[in-house]
Amino acid sequence: MLPSISSYSFLYTLFAWLLGFCYGFVLLSSAAGHNAGVRLFDVGSAVSYKLHSTLLFDENEESTKDVGFYIDADVVIEAVWENDEQRLLKIELKSPRLHIKSRKAPTPDGFIPHWSKLEELTNKPFLMVWKNGKIEKILLAKTEEVSMVNLKKGFASLLQIQLSEGTVDETDASGKCTATYTSQSSTKIVKTKSNCTSDDFYRVNNPHEFLRVNRNSFITVEYEADSSKTYLNSIVARENHVMYLPIKEDIACRVKSEQILSYVSSEKIRILEASTVEEAIESISKTEGLIFTQETLLTERESLDEETHSFTKQVDSLRGYLDAKDLGSLKPAKAFIKLVTTARRASKDDISKALSSKKNKGILLQLYDILGYAQTKDSHEAVMKSIHLDNENQIEVSERYLWATSFSSQPNPDIAENLLKQYKKLTNIPPKIQETLVLTLGSMAYKLGKLPDKKLHVKIIRDIEETILNNLDYAKGENKFVFFRALKNLHSPSTITVLLNYVTNGTQKEGVLAWKAIKAFGPDLWDERIQSAAVKAFFQLDRKYDSSSRTLAADILIESQPNDRLLEDILNFLIGTDPAYEVKQYANRKIGMLADEDNTIRARVQKIIRKNPKLNNYHGLAPRGLSLALTRRFMSNPYSNGSLVTVQEMKSGIAKRGTVDVVLDKHGFSKELFSLGIFSGGLHSFIASEETENTDEDEAATAGMELTVLETQIRPFVFFNGQGELMGHVWSGTASEMTPAFQVLLMLQDHLEHLRLGSGFIAELNVKGATSFDLSGKIEISLWNRNAQSLVQKSAGIATTGSISVDSKFVKSQAEFSTSIETKLDLQTDIDFYSNVHLCMRLTQPDALFRHNIFKVEKIPGSQHKLRISKYKKYAVPGTTYSINKKNNEMCSAIFS
Repeated sequence: MLPSISSYSFLYTLFAWLLGFCYGFVLLSSAAGHNAGVRLFDVGSAVSYKLHSTLLFDENEESTKDVGFYIDADVVIEAVWENDEQRLLKIELKSPRLHIKSRKAPTPDGFIPHWSKLEELTNKPFLMVWKNGKIEKILLAKTEEVSMVNLKKGFASLLQIQLSEGTVDETDASGKCTATYTSQSSTKIVKTKSNCTSDDFYRVNNPHEFLRVNRNSFITVEYEADSSKTYLNSIVARENHVMYLPIKEDIACRVKSEQILSYVSSEKIRILEASTVEEAIESISKTEGLIFTQETLLTERESLDEETHSFTKQVDSLRGYLDAKDLGSLKPAKAFIKLVTTARRASKDDISKALSSKKNKGILLQLYDILGYAQTKDSHEAVMKSIHLDNENQIEVSERYLWATSFSSQPNPDIAENLLKQYKKLTNIPPKIQETLVLTLGSMAYKLGKLPDKKLHVKIIRDIEETILNNLDYAKGENKFVFFRALKNLHSPSTITVLLNYVTNGTQKEGVLAWKAIKAFGPDLWDERIQSAAVKAFFQLDRKYDSSSRTLAADILIESQPNDRLLEDILNFLIGTDPAYEVKQYANRKIGMLADEDNTIRARVQKIIRKNPKLNNYHGLAPRGLSLALTRRFMSNPYSNGSLVTVQEMKSGIAKRGTVDVVLDKHGFSKELFSLGIFSGGLHSFIASEETENTDEDEAATAGMELTVLETQIRPFVFFNGQGELMGHVWSGTASEMTPAFQVLLMLQDHLEHLRLGSGFIAELNVKGATSFDLSGKIEISLWNRNAQSLVQKSAGIATTGSISVDSKFVKSQAEFSTSIETKLDLQTDIDFYSNVHLCMRLTQPDALFRHNIFKVEKIPGSQHKLRISKYKKYAVPGTTYSINKKNNEMCSAIFS
């Protein structure tokens, strides 16, 4: 039975609806594609276009003066051969010319044409094998220079068009990208590129969450065909790349690129007679007299005649900036950035010459800081030629080199392997160097594990971990301590079981060091095993623990977002019978500190307190001890915050364990940048104590300082060990003068990236941030007057430089920023133990000035043209005296009244 007329109408309507629905999802395609009416690059046709390619550089702000250039050219695309869907396109880029930003231009942001070496570059036709929108081959004249080749690859990449809507992987002048195609109308398609990578380029980036350099990129290409769908009427490619510092996102540079291809005319041409594409290529090669080479669409870096600096000569020119007396100021930090860059390119002989020069004797320690960050084969071999780790007379220079090596965010696995061999091989390494060496190995292994290619370094990381664990197992007594610190630097989850064993079964000192290592792992690794051990230690459920183990366990429990039951147990502990009132006070202040920062925790704490009358009164939570935990903000901006976190565990009126941490915070995520820790023991005989419990093992009088820099703990500085040494310092006054305890040059940001731009240029993103750091202190003790005064002063000069630049044979443009600040932090402590113990702490930060400068520069090689735009900003950072707490204020009043 035949369908009725109404059935035909229904089928026709349904077909028309489906066709209309699907039409928006059909992209420009060949005759064999979804829409047979579309014919791009029909064989025997030549289409002429106008190309306009622009590149602009500026800071990441609107309405600013930028620098940059554009290139225009006439382009002819000839479809000279085809076989099925495969077509051979012959393309000519005619008369490319450079136009530059200039003050002579008609408008402030206008361009004028300018001579450049672009006009002198060899420029021949090139070929492209194109099939269904994909570029299968690109063939270029063998004699052309990289600048011209890249320009052509940038243009050729515009012609890569996917034939169906969706997401695909593509390789072109932007690198290896994810391309998403979306149909906007029957004649318009938009391609969005994302996740573009260039794995063939060397890349450096500090993985630290706040010290890395971020980049936001946005790339689109709009294709529009003419109404007859026989040629592309226009292609517009736009991309925007912003490089910025996460810690302060307005410190940034931006490069913008735009390619516009506009239709001019078309005509018919002769078709090549050839049976294969290879024959067609050979025919053109003979006709044009050219030798073609096949390449990918990936652009290549140019070998330019860069200005090179001898490391020795640059040290000579900057020697005056590296004096030890200037550490803590800006001068050494700025010199450090320049010298690290030069050292990474220097030869072994060049570096050795600088190290052996008598003129550099006074700055030798700073040179080892620099070379520790260079991390090249030549720099390490030059250092190992100059110093010997088993030489007792080279402890200071050896430690400075090892410190810098351990602080570096870009450890060289070959250097780590060499240092491990020396650690195993050398039998007479002085104890201080040996400890620093094993701490360095732990830190290098941890940071190798954070690099993008960490899978390549599994063996050396495993070897270092096994070495540390084996030595921990074989060492006796205090010789074990160094390996606990090394495990802290290693941050390896596989060592947690070993550390927990020492928490439970080790000596009290071993337990404290094990807890410090576990705490350094961070909340992400504090699993149920650690939580359970922390509960036992804090509440002393299975044995008596050192008070520092208990307070470290409290840190872990409280910072792990405890459930209501555990939080209630901790609060009830504060009103319990445990005589260790400083542990109670510590836990009390720790909860109070977090409640001040987190409204959710504050509400939970208040709910528990309100329902318990014993807690909900002044007597229950009245402060009795001197221990404290507090946070004070020192930096606040829309992008990140900085806090000083001070924790003091007191015993007998003296800080048994204390830290002042510099912590950065962004969107609820926090990270410690620097930690100054102090420790003491065996001093209760000097100051009367009301504490009734003494859980500490008998120990000699000792005190010292621990530093953790960029997640790396260094060897502790011991001020005295034993009562005899202590009394010697007291009577001689050797510590009463301001004395440097730790001086170093540190690299903060360390970023180098080469970014392929779709237009064919390659941008270099380079950021280096450094600090010149000095930690000095003094202490005066009077046994006659029974008082003591101390001052610990941190001074830092911090400098950062960053740029986005394009450097080619015919034009050089860049946007650059620099920032700088000199800052100090003073911690003064006064103790009066004549009758009752009074402790007064004052934490102050003097006024500072933050500078943020922006420079935009454009040059044309071979000409006198140079355009420079500068902007200078200054921001006053007012000084601050940080409030400690009410108890401290009362004791300060008692001392100074």
